[in-house]
Amino acid sequence: MGWNNPDVPWSTLQAALSGRAGVPELDGGDGPAFSRKRRPYAAPEIRREEPVVPYAELHCHSNFSFLDGASHPEELVEQASRLGLSALALTDHDGMYGVVRFAEAAAEVGLPTVFGTELSLGLTAPQNGVADPEGEHLLLLARGPEGYRALCRTVSVAQMRGQEKGRPVYDLDEVVAETAGKVLVLTGCRKGAVARALRTGGRSAAAAALRGLVERFGADHVAVELTDHGLPTDHERCAVLAELAAEARLPTVATTAAHYATPDRFRLATALAAVRARRSLDEADGWLPPAPTAHLRSGAEMLARFEHRHPGAVARAAVFGAECAFGIELVAPDLPPFDVPPGHTERSWLRQLTYRGMARRYGSYAEDPVAHATVERELAIIEQRGFAGYFLIVHDIVEFCRRAGILCQGRGSAANSAVCYALGITNVDAVRMGLLFERFLSPVREGYPDIDLDIESGRREEVIQYVYRRHGRGCAAQVANVITYRPRSAVRDIAKALGFSPGQQDAWSKKIERWVGLADGPLPEGIPPEVVELADQLLGFPRHLGIHSGGMVICDRPVSEVVPVEWARMSGRSVVQWDKDDCAYAGLVKFDLLGLGMLTALHLMQDLVEEHHGRRVDLHELQPTDPEVYAMLQRADSVGVFQVESRAQMATLPRLKPRTFYDLVVEVALIRPGPIQGGSVHPYIQRRNGAPWEHDHPLLKGALDKTLGVPLFQEQLMQVAVDVAGFSAAEADELRRAMGAKRSRERMERLRERFYAGMAANGITGELADRIFAKMLAFADFGFPESHSISFASLVYYSAWFKRYYPAAFCVALLNSQPMGFYSPQSLVADARRHGVVARGPDVNRGRSAATLEKDPNSTGGVAIRLGLADVRGIGVEVADAIDAERDRGGPFRDLADFARRTRLTAPQVEALATAGAFGCFGIDRRRALWAAGVVAAVRSEQLPGTEVGLDAPALPGMTDAELTIADVWATGVSPDSHPMEHVREELDRLGALPVAALDGVGAVADQPPRVLVGGLVTHRQRPATARGVTFLNLEDETGMLNVVCSEGLWARYRSVAVSSAALLVRGRLERSPEGVVNLVADRLQKLPLAVPVRSRDFR
Repeated sequence: MGWNNPDVPWSTLQAALSGRAGVPELDGGDGPAFSRKRRPYAAPEIRREEPVVPYAELHCHSNFSFLDGASHPEELVEQASRLGLSALALTDHDGMYGVVRFAEAAAEVGLPTVFGTELSLGLTAPQNGVADPEGEHLLLLARGPEGYRALCRTVSVAQMRGQEKGRPVYDLDEVVAETAGKVLVLTGCRKGAVARALRTGGRSAAAAALRGLVERFGADHVAVELTDHGLPTDHERCAVLAELAAEARLPTVATTAAHYATPDRFRLATALAAVRARRSLDEADGWLPPAPTAHLRSGAEMLARFEHRHPGAVARAAVFGAECAFGIELVAPDLPPFDVPPGHTERSWLRQLTYRGMARRYGSYAEDPVAHATVERELAIIEQRGFAGYFLIVHDIVEFCRRAGILCQGRGSAANSAVCYALGITNVDAVRMGLLFERFLSPVREGYPDIDLDIESGRREEVIQYVYRRHGRGCAAQVANVITYRPRSAVRDIAKALGFSPGQQDAWSKKIERWVGLADGPLPEGIPPEVVELADQLLGFPRHLGIHSGGMVICDRPVSEVVPVEWARMSGRSVVQWDKDDCAYAGLVKFDLLGLGMLTALHLMQDLVEEHHGRRVDLHELQPTDPEVYAMLQRADSVGVFQVESRAQMATLPRLKPRTFYDLVVEVALIRPGPIQGGSVHPYIQRRNGAPWEHDHPLLKGALDKTLGVPLFQEQLMQVAVDVAGFSAAEADELRRAMGAKRSRERMERLRERFYAGMAANGITGELADRIFAKMLAFADFGFPESHSISFASLVYYSAWFKRYYPAAFCVALLNSQPMGFYSPQSLVADARRHGVVARGPDVNRGRSAATLEKDPNSTGGVAIRLGLADVRGIGVEVADAIDAERDRGGPFRDLADFARRTRLTAPQVEALATAGAFGCFGIDRRRALWAAGVVAAVRSEQLPGTEVGLDAPALPGMTDAELTIADVWATGVSPDSHPMEHVREELDRLGALPVAALDGVGAVADQPPRVLVGGLVTHRQRPATARGVTFLNLEDETGMLNVVCSEGLWARYRSVAVSSAALLVRGRLERSPEGVVNLVADRLQKLPLAVPVRSRDFR
């Protein structure tokens, strides 16, 4: 999990906490202390056009038609309100992807909503890449909640039947049976059955198609749609359709078939059409609309276009809009009832399970009366809110993990609950830690509580499939993750649409550093303004649906009655068409089953230590008291250690000097202090290192004493409200949420008055009262859940313990858990080597598919690392497992010929293994193995042994050390027994460049920071929001790592070199904090030529 601070410098926050400034406006982006929820929609000031003519737009596509519509649902709502429309329908293709955002925005501006979809009939394949997509469209509008549910079921059946994304397969008879009488059918656009028949078969064919719709859906539920985009044939087509409607005694309705809110989105709409067709605009020109006419129009404009030719068509649209309008909150489901033993209800069964766990974890009432009283109070609130079934579902999932031997722990605010601790959902004793239950579940808070389950990422699929089996495929589904355009993808696709070459597209996109915004940031040299303009408009547009990292919804009815369900690309996964925020808004209950790579790694560490050292380490036995572990962390020796391995965290550890478990809790919460050169060290660290301080008022002592008067945790904010203002715990939770919501000024003002009245009752008034409230408001969003920190601090300690005592097993477990963490496998292996661990490359006889350990008395701990075959280029897990299986079945491979007959690999695969040195067990070097690779790939099991020709290579020169390193990195991405920088060290010494390890003794007693030259691989490039444009590089050489600080001006000057170079020579001032943290403030960057291609992890 890569977390960042809010977009506010520590100095500003510190000033607010110290009472020296007003409250900063915080914007945390993806920061950990900020909710990851989508911000609630806030409507802009909208001035309606006059006069208002009643009209409802019944055919409208948003950008959730995926590369078809060119406006967000919110934009469409705002424009509809501005135009004075009486209602707006959202009719995206084959789904309800954008209806929640649409409904939320419409509720905010007071616009009635109509929900519909345009079905794509007769698709033979997904239509991306097709200039004029095939199929026939059928436009259906829900007549109330029952019609909405019918549409969701219809789309779900088609999406699941299609077996691939982008290809729903509808059966028209099923569609009619499901929706007839519950929907309004519009004849649709040019791809609708009637318009298409008119174009291809003339008037009689169109009449037959219209009769078919009437026979299927009923005359009361069909309307003929008239659309005028100003094309030469529009008037004639609308006239014929109106005649057909009159003959069939059907109403006509006017629509715009809008694909964007305003005409200025036309250029973006055409570019998106080109992207969808995988063509340039020039190539797609014949299929594109000629003018910006598919936008929303006011009733007055529609009246001017239609009334003289088709009287009543505009008014009827308003009537149908009023008939079909309803709010999405009417479709909210509930949780399914939980199966309990005979004689029990959900409440009684939860109590029994809790009492069992309480006896196990707390003992009898006499042993811990406080814990028993706390559990009883929590159970009363849980029963009052009717949440017993929710807790039973979560407990059931945790119990499955326990039975299956899968590491699992609840975290987040659930750790505030003694009931969750008693049930075994969390491992944090909320009573002993003094955590507030109301942070987790308040009697007055709306909705279910939030319990996040961290599960071994390597085995999370087992848990997901268990939930499907337990609750039924129909009643459970995963939450979607809407993949949106970011700067790089936006630039690449727009450049492609504008006809630029693939090389130019990649060149521009790869040099973009920003995650948000293009027009106001540094741009690649030579990028055309039109690319920037359109790409900037495209930012944030949905590109396609992915799968949320762990969210699942479970309902008491088929999920498909609430939101359509479709297959995900991953086998066995079905996913709803909404993301987590949409699900929450609509009332779906989400369970977070989050894959945590460190849990997988810890399980592997346990297994490796047991296998190779004969000791089974149970995590709960590791008491967080080992001084050796804390000494290691104080040295910032934390590469690979959970949560404390990033550049900023490693800079914090020597300052914080963790000595106790609670220090780790604080370290997790601090996350990222500001850069040293800013002079803004977090006030907690200042006070921890001896800076004087005192509480503003003695009543703050109970809440803030343990963090030296600095509020770090959300629970502390709540405790301050309880102690200082006399709030109940429930009121304190409401205050916390109101402070962070940035909405509902009335609620915030009411709570402010209540807070000041409570302080006044305790004798706190005037400037002191203002200062206390200002500090709370400043930290409301920034505060981290203490329960979350405690949960993660345990994993920090466990992983640090393994790194300290079993570094080889620690490294192998991390390698086998990739992708995870902050560092690449190359950096992890280099760090292990610095700790005396021997590392070796893959081997077809001595190694396995995954990395493993083997005995070596010269290695720390007596074991060495052996890289896995699966990491060799072109091999992968499946082929590597097959090699393992064959060796287990038939014994070790005797020679190359035997390997060839028994494995049957391709020539590129054999060459990659030879390059990696995987045939060293046969006593041949890499050049000889490469010589024989082609022959090996051609050998088959049916050939007679000994008949292979060309396996024996002539005398060939051996590879140099540098060539071996190049070969290793090319084949596996890791150089196990050397570091790429070793091969340029002689040249670096000649230039006067120092190794990283030598910097500890440079300038330790100097008055002025010394200027030094350092060379190394660039492993990371980062620019956190708090840094005000400062970029941080992580340089690594064979001796260690160094943090390099690049000012905004320096980055602008050397940007091309800084972004494109795998290794850099950096000259600058060496800065050292009093705690010994070293940084290099760069004043010059120079490319360091390197024969070994090494990739960095940039701007994560």
